[in-house]
Amino acid sequence: MIAPPARLIATDPALLQALAGAGFADTFRITLTEEQSRLSAGDLTRQMFSRAPEWISLLLAIRNRVGALLGLKQADLHIDGDASSVSSSVAGFPIVEQSDEQVQLGFDDKHLDFRIWVRRNPGTAELSAQLTVTTVVRTNQWLGCAYLAVVKPFHRRIVPAMLNRLRR
Repeated sequence: MIAPPARLIATDPALLQALAGAGFADTFRITLTEEQSRLSAGDLTRQMFSRAPEWISLLLAIRNRVGALLGLKQADLHIDGDASSVSSSVAGFPIVEQSDEQVQLGFDDKHLDFRIWVRRNPGTAELSAQLTVTTVVRTNQWLGCAYLAVVKPFHRRIVPAMLNRLRR
């Protein structure tokens, strides 16, 4: 039986408080396979980014070209380090914290600050293991507000697409 696509759920209030003043947050979740449920959050995060659809790479390339004109940091889907490396990054996003259950990615930039939490929720007898991805963004100036307004509709398609691709 095929699981339903990634779905938008309520964001954990504790994560909103972790980036005080955040003006944007969303959370998506998928059910993991039995095999995936045994992987660490770091392994699942790396798989999620390495299996991104080609159209996401194209959008990222466009974002980087426009962002370079505005002095924004570049992003890519390159995976640095390995699952045990504390100083590694995923898709150009530094790993802020990492455990077997959760990876926190993100950085602060002049236009906005963001965090991405990728959490593996263990299964129970009644519920299969799940993977939850939460994004929280705090804008710092008009450029951040404008950037978020442009990126938000894409973001809400990219994260579910990456999660659904992970499941395949």
